[in-house]
Amino acid sequence: MADWRDFFFWWLASLFAAATVVAAKLGLRLYGLAGDPPVDPALAEHWHRRRRYVAIGEVSALPAFATVSVVLVSFYHLDPVVAVLIAMAQGMVGFALLLDGAAWLFRKRLGLPEPAGGEIGNG
Repeated sequence: MADWRDFFFWWLASLFAAATVVAAKLGLRLYGLAGDPPVDPALAEHWHRRRRYVAIGEVSALPAFATVSVVLVSFYHLDPVVAVLIAMAQGMVGFALLLDGAAWLFRKRLGLPEPAGGEIGNG
């Protein structure tokens, strides 16, 4: 990266990848809800909708990381091995988000109880 523009491009790509994780975790913290839905039907519908959007936000983090790695490799005509390494590095963070969101969706689909704490991810 002899040129400052190359460095700046890579920095922006990394910033975008990190922002995806931060946005998913902020959504979890800001819109995290109690484990049990409210008794009021209108509030319960709102509760379910917010829960669904938090889960979708977490599950969408990993494809965003993969997209960033593919765009970087295709833009700079790099070796495909670099794409794998970039995707693996970003996936170390994104895969945890994917598993957390998928676990919530499977628990909901199978009718299993929420884990102790009643919050997606418990942490």
